[in-house]
Amino acid sequence: MKSFKTLIETAKQRNSYWFETAKLDFSVELNRMFKRSRMTQAELANKIDSSPAYITKVFRGDTNFTIETMVKLAQAVDGELHIQITKKNVNKQWFNELTSFDSEQRNIDETAKQWALITKKSHETNSSFA
Repeated sequence: MKSFKTLIETAKQRNSYWFETAKLDFSVELNRMFKRSRMTQAELANKIDSSPAYITKVFRGDTNFTIETMVKLAQAVDGELHIQITKKNVNKQWFNELTSFDSEQRNIDETAKQWALITKKSHETNSSFA
């Protein structure tokens, strides 16, 4: 019998795994921003000219999104859709969380200053090991 780890590694070989992962990531972030907006599902549906039943499907993960729908949904919760391509095995999530947190806590200029300070300290630390 195959281990769970082996099953996951096998699933990652299929495009369908990555399609579902992207849809899930979008749905989770949309749900987070939707909760912050304090609007109802009916209000969200109204904003994108859809039905509350469709919004239920979206949050259940039963939707095959188009980019247009993703943009509408993101804008409806006062967000923006960003699509990016990264190298495999690069952890991009921490940067998204950092920028999301910081933009809520400080203005963008302050975030840039903090990022520059972190980068500078990281370079100093790495060069001290050389």
